[in-house]
Amino acid sequence: YGKSTMTQHGGFRLYASRQKDYPLRDEDGTYRLAEFQQRRNIGSIRRDTMVYPINGILPKRGYRWQVSQSRYESLRQEQRVLIEKGRVFEKIYESTEDSSAYEPFWSFVSKDIGTSESGKDDLNGILGIGHGLETVKPYGYIAKLLYHATGPDDIVLDSFAGSGTTAHAVLALNKEDGGNRKFILVECEPYADSITAERVRRVIDGVPDARDESLREGLGGSFTYCTLGQPIELEAMLSGSALPSYSALAAYLLHVSSGISAGDDDLRARNDNGLFYSSPQTDYCLLYKPDVDWLCGNSGMLSADRAKRIGADAGPGRKAIVFGPGKYVGQRELTKMGVTFCQIPYEIQSAG
Repeated sequence: YGKSTMTQHGGFRLYASRQKDYPLRDEDGTYRLAEFQQRRNIGSIRRDTMVYPINGILPKRGYRWQVSQSRYESLRQEQRVLIEKGRVFEKIYESTEDSSAYEPFWSFVSKDIGTSESGKDDLNGILGIGHGLETVKPYGYIAKLLYHATGPDDIVLDSFAGSGTTAHAVLALNKEDGGNRKFILVECEPYADSITAERVRRVIDGVPDARDESLREGLGGSFTYCTLGQPIELEAMLSGSALPSYSALAAYLLHVSSGISAGDDDLRARNDNGLFYSSPQTDYCLLYKPDVDWLCGNSGMLSADRAKRIGADAGPGRKAIVFGPGKYVGQRELTKMGVTFCQIPYEIQSAG
């Protein structure tokens, strides 16, 4: 799954094995010679148009060139074809290619990179025995796939996180190559905190008895552990059948309006104006109680006096967003005070 199409992605990242040599030089720069390759001209790879003479030289019987005739003509016109002793070579200049040679991508996974048994041993070493998971992927296997398929700033999503192998692999790979990859793990089983998240905590901080030196020291990094709360739904709020707590609604509104995530326990009204969170640019206020009678009364309404206090508290150059059941002053006047009003529950989803 990805937000961009496959055609927008680059190729696999490969391991560099050596630097190419460019021992020859002419007026266009340093270059190396690569012989025109031949391959069998049979079956599905048969291409009779690629059987043609090059200065009187033909491929071996039953073979064809791997370079098309149009490509050869282009190279010839650029004076990049060299013929020596019946063999055809292309001049490849250092300025026209990546000077590193790479190991090919090989999808076969040998036991050297790990098995389910070694993955379980890894987890035992981090959490101890008794965790109850039997089929655990080796993190080296996941790290190998991530090396080939991700860039240093990519986000890796694992919708079935299990023991947290993906997070371990991301952190290990970041430490190895200096990347800044991030991970999102989703796990619905009861062990999400005690196994999945706990493994991530320990590999970040270090596992004293680990065989791997980097794991003993700790891989570094950080993460936020979140749990799903009760859904906040418009109809349920309108009917009063399911009113969320103040902190739950404040956390939801803060995230919808700004993208900021904060734990429910951290969000409480700090004053009578409902201030529950301040960023460098904005104060966020919520006038709310999970009580239908209170919401239908005057206590939660945004008056002109309250709006003036909120705008003054925000201060010059800052603004305030106020969520509440209603207001006694128009938005034009509120804008002059640096205040934006969003009516709940109607504007919950459009708070931004």
